Amino acid sequence: MKQKILDRFAANKKWKDYISFKRFECKAALLATLSLLIFSMYIDIYDNFNNYIIAFQNLTIYIVQALLGLLGIILAGVAIIISVFNKNTLKKIKEIGEDKDFINKILISFEFLAFNTGIGILLFLIMHLSLYSQIQLVGKFNLYLIFSVLTYFLFFVIFYAISLIGNTIRLYYISNLYNDIETVEKSVYIKANEMRIDFILNTIIADANITREEFIESLNAYVEASNIENKDEIKEYFKKYY
Repeated sequence: MKQKILDRFAANKKWKDYISFKRFECKAALLATLSLLIFSMYIDIYDNFNNYIIAFQNLTIYIVQALLGLLGIILAGVAIIISVFNKNTLKKIKEIGEDKDFINKILISFEFLAFNTGIGILLFLIMHLSLYSQIQLVGKFNLYLIFSVLTYFLFFVIFYAISLIGNTIRLYYISNLYNDIETVEKSVYIKANEMRIDFILNTIIADANITREEFIESLNAYVEASNIENKDEIKEYFKKYY
């Protein structure tokens, strides 16, 4: 049975991401929130709320539009991760002993970001509509509390997205690294097979008491009799190789 989205978040302890202040996004969001809170108290938004209401109306709708655009970036990030990691690369990662679930963790983080972006769109849309209503302004403490929570949430989403973009870039380099490892290993296998074939052929030529020229003529005759394509290119390769 497939896990529901909230179950996946709970299983991966994503709810702790909001208050994990060792992480870049939480530190940055907290610093931005404290800075804006101090500034808003300095210019006394509460007592001069009517002077700022139009600015808040515009700001909230712009934030909604920006978060809608962020959903497109999230989709692009997920597409990049899915495209750069093929089965062979994932197999090589497991063989080397890296974290087998690190790609799933990144994908769940993108899912968590998309979830929070959707919540943010809803919250700021409600705030935008509320600013056009005749609802009485809440108390001073409640106003600054709401302001702080929404500000922290917004900057958390922004810096969480920045962090994930950085992780996606690192994943691209990781993918290239493992692809290079795989290419080198294939090259070693090809060279090993060529050496093995050369040894077998030299043994056969010595036992059959035939010259290398006679062997090449027989090999070319075999190629001509076969149904393989690019016969001339293959015979030219044999001529250069042997």
